[in-house]
Amino acid sequence: MSEQQHHGVKELAAAIRKGAERRPDQAFGDYFIGNRASCALGAAYEGMYRLADEMGGKRPTKDLEWFFDCLETTIRYCPMEGCKKHLVLSAMIVHLNDAHEWSREQIATWLEQNGANKTQIPNPESQRL
Repeated sequence: MSEQQHHGVKELAAAIRKGAERRPDQAFGDYFIGNRASCALGAAYEGMYRLADEMGGKRPTKDLEWFFDCLETTIRYCPMEGCKKHLVLSAMIVHLNDAHEWSREQIATWLEQNGANKTQIPNPESQRL
């Protein structure tokens, strides 16, 4: 897998949409519920791979964060008025899904529209002298 390119927020949004088509219901508080529901990150994982029908209780593996390295290398402010959360992108997606109950499509649209509006987390390797 290390030979593949990492993908950014536009590709992440497309994967969320693709995965949402496969599981039409939205999950809250879990990545997958039964064979019909996924949260936004679960949908992104399903957009990368064809998963088993029954995924209830399972979590995406670390390759989700590797494939979409923006999940752990960018920080975002919550777009909801009055919400002060400031989180890495993966946690912000979970926050929008579970706390504000945004649809997976709303999250994908937010990612597409705000792809360039990000704060990068410094890479410790690049700061060595």
